[in-house]
Amino acid sequence: MLAWKLPCGQLRQVEEGSTLLDVAKSLSSSFASPVVEGIFNNEAIDLQRPLFEDGEIGFIEVNTEEGMRVYTRTLLFMLLVCTKKLRPDVEIEVRNTLGSALYCVDHSSHKLTGEDIKAIEAAMKAMVAAKTPITLKLMSKADAMEAAASFCTTDREALLKQVPEDKVLSLYFLEGCPGYFFGPMCPDCGYVPNFELLPYGDGVIINYPDTGDWTHLPPFEDKPNLNAAYQEAEDWSAMIKCNTIGKLNKLIEEGYAGRIIQVAEALHEKKLARIADMIAARREELKLVLIAGPSSSGKTSTAQRLSIQMAVNGLRPMPISMDDYYRNRVDTPRKADGSYDFECLEAIDLELFNDHLQKLLAGERVKMPKYNFRTGFREYRGNELQMQANSVLTASIPANKKMKIYVSALTPMSFDEHNRIHTTDARLLRRMVRDSQFRSHDAEATLTLWSDVREGEEKYIFPFQTSADVIFNTTLIYELAVLKKYAVPLLQAVPRESGKAYMTAQRLLTMLYYVKEIDDAAIPNNSILREFVGGSIFKDAL
Repeated sequence: MLAWKLPCGQLRQVEEGSTLLDVAKSLSSSFASPVVEGIFNNEAIDLQRPLFEDGEIGFIEVNTEEGMRVYTRTLLFMLLVCTKKLRPDVEIEVRNTLGSALYCVDHSSHKLTGEDIKAIEAAMKAMVAAKTPITLKLMSKADAMEAAASFCTTDREALLKQVPEDKVLSLYFLEGCPGYFFGPMCPDCGYVPNFELLPYGDGVIINYPDTGDWTHLPPFEDKPNLNAAYQEAEDWSAMIKCNTIGKLNKLIEEGYAGRIIQVAEALHEKKLARIADMIAARREELKLVLIAGPSSSGKTSTAQRLSIQMAVNGLRPMPISMDDYYRNRVDTPRKADGSYDFECLEAIDLELFNDHLQKLLAGERVKMPKYNFRTGFREYRGNELQMQANSVLTASIPANKKMKIYVSALTPMSFDEHNRIHTTDARLLRRMVRDSQFRSHDAEATLTLWSDVREGEEKYIFPFQTSADVIFNTTLIYELAVLKKYAVPLLQAVPRESGKAYMTAQRLLTMLYYVKEIDDAAIPNNSILREFVGGSIFKDAL
């Protein structure tokens, strides 16, 4: 017999090989929303995984960010299976999210029609009504690859080959169809009743509930400019044959890492030059360029590199950063629990910023602050600014005037056709490495604060992304291979006792396990990635 400590503190005796599913069902009345994932000794696990040791258990509900990932992953599996049954000639590839919707591309020559999509949705709804089981099977690598032969593409096979021979793999089966996914599934299709399929672009949209309200299906809100930025990145990475981790790993193995770095950096330079040309074309009227974006999107380096391109066009850019207008840490507003709220607007000294902006636009000289993230105080280091003829301000603020540039890391990379890389995970890795390098924060601190960061983005950043005049994608297709060297030791140091931070660390370690490292010596010193790993020529601006 095993002894499991429940979230309430009670001990429960269970047989060896038991799963958390039965326990979750017995406690269902104590949860606000359905449980879709388990926690065992602070590690997130599938509810169906058999366990053979004592430990502390917990549960992840669907009304959480992690819970909604399980929900969405389950819907994707259902879509793939139903499409395979109804249109076996169609090849579906998961692409990117658009709000609370997932865009999947149809690669077949005879695209899915509106009627096809309705039929697939009906088949998925029938699975929901029947609570069709999704079965987890733990298999050896050899057995897993044999079972997965029917859906094992070149990219997926390359990933599976990296797995040691003695490692046990998790495969899921739905109506006899196998699936290999980077994360747990719901135990049956009845867990995901709220969704709809919609024709979109070259494929289909799965519209699903927002995090926090799994019972309500919001209407799909199209974001054509954001999807166009994703699509452009996808098309470019596919064109150079480096749109999956499997392909990137192969290029690294064959000695082409330096070439990939050069091509990716050249793309950034080309795009920034085009934006600078747009600004120069409006030089008579344009005096303010506003750059906004979520955390770790590379706003600082983007502003600096754009300034250089603007100078090529005869302009005199004056980059300023909203980060330098943080209030001294002791003056930062606090949350109900007493901790600092760095994500609220009140954490920024808006009065001082607006005063400086008005003075600069009026031609006055201003002493510019510099925020020291290590000490938590604003400093004045003798830097003064004054606008002159042909000057243009570039400021990292979300505002609704002048030229608005939205900066984000919209990664086109995926592990294979059915396992995408979340842009939030890529940004989290960037931030964690940067916090360690420049802000004296360990990974545990970054991971613990990440939910607050995400909440702030949802309130103050994402609602404005569709109003941007230009979207600049700062993702570099090789960056995970560089970040891995810095991130893995930080993630491994996160203690098990840190709870959610530890679970996130383990998930990110699993993700990075499949990525081969690149030596960062070949990265140019003006690269956006240097903002996070160090060695940037713009270090005084960071």
